Amino acid sequence: MSPGTIALIVVAASIVLWAAFMVNTTIRRQRKAQADAEVREHPGAAAEPAAARPVAATASATSAGTPAVTVEKPKALKPLTVEQMAVTRRQFFNRAWTFSFTAFLGFFGMSTLSFLWPSLTGGFGTKITVGNYDDLLAEIGPANNFKPKFVSEGRFYLVYYEGTGDSPVYLAIGATDLKMQALYRKCVHLGCSVPHCDTSQLFECPCHGSKYRLNGEYYGGPAPRGLDRFPIAREGDSVVVDTGSVQVGPPRGTNTWDQFSEPVGPFCIPV
Repeated sequence: MSPGTIALIVVAASIVLWAAFMVNTTIRRQRKAQADAEVREHPGAAAEPAAARPVAATASATSAGTPAVTVEKPKALKPLTVEQMAVTRRQFFNRAWTFSFTAFLGFFGMSTLSFLWPSLTGGFGTKITVGNYDDLLAEIGPANNFKPKFVSEGRFYLVYYEGTGDSPVYLAIGATDLKMQALYRKCVHLGCSVPHCDTSQLFECPCHGSKYRLNGEYYGGPAPRGLDRFPIAREGDSVVVDTGSVQVGPPRGTNTWDQFSEPVGPFCIPV
């Protein structure tokens, strides 16, 4: 069971239990208030014994051997008074408080679910179709000086790759076969967005100076590893990236592409 499903169950159960508790409390208070009002209106009715209640009709024995039949008069229902139908100040505040708190729980639950539950109709967290394979390969490859393509919808860079693919993560994401990979733009140090530097051909974090090679491998700075990445696949002529499955980047010391193992020019973020 996924964390999102567990969160949905917990939030929904909490809201239902709290609403049921408040409704039950309100009903009990209303019944108690109504009973107290009836006692105040007829103080002797509760203490009156059953034997002293009036008898509507009695058929006495007119002849020997005929038993007497007693018929109890049905109790007439009295209409509710204006005071009984009116909502007291305490009842009003209790209902208003219950409604407000239940609405708060509902909005809070929906906000929590929208944060935890991935979007199922598109965008980050789903499979994103980037474009035609041949067109993308020409856009990010040697013909365009290996310039990465940033896909804002999926929060990743599509980069060219022609390395050996020795690290296990390259097999997991299919980079070697397709000669491209999708690098998550988030720095693995503290989560800042990492831009690409055209002069050095490195990804350089502006927050704390972590640097990554063109293929996302660690180059320098406080980052513990290379950039995380997403599985990439070719479906027909289209390239599809699964942003719902983050793959941990390769560890420090990984170098699978000698052409970009060192910067090709000045840094954008000074060391």
